[in-house]
Amino acid sequence: MVAGTEILIRVGGAGAWTSPETMAYTDEAHLRDLLAHDPSRIPGVSPGALTVRELPTTAGLIDVTAVDDDGSITVVECKLGSNRDGRRKVIGQVQDYASAIWQTGFEAFQQSWTSHGGESLPDHLDAEALSALKANIDAARIHLCVAVDRIDDDLRRLIEYLNEISRSDVTVTAIQLQYARHGDAEILVPTTFGGEIAAVKARGAGQSREHWTRQTYLEAITDPEDRQNIDVLMTLVEDSIATNEGDRKAFWFGARPRGAIQPHPHGLRFPPVQLWVNSAGRATVIGAWKLFPAVAGHSGFRHVAVVLGHSESGPATSVPLAEIDIDELWPAMVATAREVNGGVSPPGGVAQ
Repeated sequence: MVAGTEILIRVGGAGAWTSPETMAYTDEAHLRDLLAHDPSRIPGVSPGALTVRELPTTAGLIDVTAVDDDGSITVVECKLGSNRDGRRKVIGQVQDYASAIWQTGFEAFQQSWTSHGGESLPDHLDAEALSALKANIDAARIHLCVAVDRIDDDLRRLIEYLNEISRSDVTVTAIQLQYARHGDAEILVPTTFGGEIAAVKARGAGQSREHWTRQTYLEAITDPEDRQNIDVLMTLVEDSIATNEGDRKAFWFGARPRGAIQPHPHGLRFPPVQLWVNSAGRATVIGAWKLFPAVAGHSGFRHVAVVLGHSESGPATSVPLAEIDIDELWPAMVATAREVNGGVSPPGGVAQ
């Protein structure tokens, strides 16, 4: 229980108030099962959400995974006790599990969900929600929740920080569920943290949710030579999709005006670079070796790192497009994309 708080119980409306017989969970599975049975306790999740306990991923078993009827997805990690190592471990775990879902993709998630006793997603979600679920996994829009028996100041600090640095469309919350039992009566006192912060983020994002398009990005570039070179590079990316080496669209467009564009040569999952436009309207390029934890520092990024004058094991900072030779950057992007995404062999054995 939280220090300084107490639960008292009186049976029959008479007699003295006494402490419940039990004020502790049996184990973490007890807390997990409570949330799986009633997912509405999880911040931002509706009572009708589907849940699976201990969903297998490449990073381990997720305590509770919830899929709502709008296709949103939340992963929950439960932890009892308030020691410092436990707090840090649970924060790392919930991020690791979410990244594993994102990395392996929708089909793997659906297979794992069904094989582990989850209700059929196509049977319970309409076509729009199912499509939204796939899009959420593809874009790493996976909400994170930490469930504990005590939220302390350090956990609040961690939740606040993660909300501060995370995307506006990803929420990070904590739920404290104080538990007591007296005879046949069970008492649950829920307290959430982070939901208000996430709501403020979402409202702020709602003020400017317009994303770049190819056309608006080109129009935002003020230098004619920059615009011409970016146009050439984007056309190369678009033309490469025809090889069907991957299932990604040519580009992922971030939100305007400060979001990035991620090019996916040959439709491969992890992009080699990000494209930006700075406040002066100049096009810039940033290596993506720090962008995704699953491939951070991968040696395959050396191809683009050399062209950008950087190291794939060092910081990823922006380089003005004007300082880069497109004829060198494009084959480096292709080589990096293929190596980082599993060493896909190029048609004919040469980069295109």
